[in-house]
Amino acid sequence: MLWEILLIAACIVFILLLSFLLNHQSTKALLSQINVAKEELREPIPALSEEIMDIKEELLDMVHDTIKNLQPPNAFDHIMGALAGPIQMWAMRKAGIDPSTGKPIGEMVEQLVDAVDL
Repeated sequence: MLWEILLIAACIVFILLLSFLLNHQSTKALLSQINVAKEELREPIPALSEEIMDIKEELLDMVHDTIKNLQPPNAFDHIMGALAGPIQMWAMRKAGIDPSTGKPIGEMVEQLVDAVDL
């Protein structure tokens, strides 16, 4: 009976030591892979940096072209901007939406009727 208990205890200790050893080895392997990845990331990639610079130049050219083609608003733009608000309110009322709240007019009427019935 004593030998069986000692054998079971020895097996448990052996399993614990084996799991600790395997964990230690896998941790060392993982750390070495992380260090290799760090070294690879530290090395500059000249082709990629050249491509990034080309993309940057193209974007800057597009921005400069856009800014160069900008024109100040004229009188027609101001008149259309002034008319846009009333036209939008008319279209919202035509669709059954209250322009001041953005809610459907029918829903607001139902809420008022329910409030009056109380």
